[in-house]
Amino acid sequence: MKTAVATVLVVAGALAGAGAADNRPVNGTIWAANRGTHTIRGFDASTGRLVRTIDMAPGSQPGDLAYANGKLYVAEEMGPSPAVAIVDLLDDSQPIRRIPFPAGYRPHHVHASKDGTLVAVGLYGKDLVSVIDTTTDTPLGPFDSNPLTTNGRVHAAVFSNDGYTLYLADEGANELVAMDPRSGNVMWRMTIPSIHELAITHNEKIAYVTRRGANQLAIVDLEEHTTYTDILPLGLPDTLQLSANEKMLTVGLRTSPAQIAVVDTDSMQFRLVTLSVAGETTTVGGHQWTSPSGRFTFASFEGGAHPGLAVIDHKAGDVVVQRLDYAGRPHGVDHALK
Repeated sequence: MKTAVATVLVVAGALAGAGAADNRPVNGTIWAANRGTHTIRGFDASTGRLVRTIDMAPGSQPGDLAYANGKLYVAEEMGPSPAVAIVDLLDDSQPIRRIPFPAGYRPHHVHASKDGTLVAVGLYGKDLVSVIDTTTDTPLGPFDSNPLTTNGRVHAAVFSNDGYTLYLADEGANELVAMDPRSGNVMWRMTIPSIHELAITHNEKIAYVTRRGANQLAIVDLEEHTTYTDILPLGLPDTLQLSANEKMLTVGLRTSPAQIAVVDTDSMQFRLVTLSVAGETTTVGGHQWTSPSGRFTFASFEGGAHPGLAVIDHKAGDVVVQRLDYAGRPHGVDHALK
């Protein structure tokens, strides 16, 4: 496993407001979930133009969402009736459908398999994960990360490239768990203190893992799956996104002001990119989506006078080229073809 000394460069945002953008070579819609306004909102990915705002359940604090099979799967985490809400983007006449969970289950981060046939939702109030077959929208499970204990809190669940393995970041139990996503059978587990989020390489040999409570980015050799190695000290690292060629890794940070780290996976050098306007020191970053080409990242942030999404152009030197206003507490971000 490789390690390197990191270089830090702080990049300020270029534009202060929503701004007008040239047409970016990114098709489709960027969707964000807002825990403050209990809505989700879509922006045209190429221009930043507001496309649509959809009301979610009152008091549900939707925190994350994932696009699969023409639909958005939205984690309505809080309130008396937590659920995964299903929004059909191909048929606007369809009402929002829901997969309900008992109070306290807290459906949290949402990830789709590469082929879009499965969606996984960490049930952060429990040591459970729910897997949804997107063809029929039938829930598989919920599956128990460890039937022998109840102290787990599954923060996130990420699929391998081939979809045959589901990797769980069990924050409460300090474990990385490998599971069969269709049966719930646990293949193996290993201890990683403060594990929070993860990203898996295409060949399924390496997992990048954030250890948020330890302020560390770590890697795991998935072929051995016995130990982890800290590779970068970062402030409260959280969500992770790899570019398609895996040469770049974006890491969402929960420090203030809102920032993400843009990491070169060969050298482990990185830049810190500030998402909010200069001088807004109380902002905090949310999730991010990085285009497969690695050219653009759309990252959410809350706080300050103009919360919303920052659009980062990595080819231009990791500069924020546009900010998209979304009042409230924008958090989860994903890209949809529609």
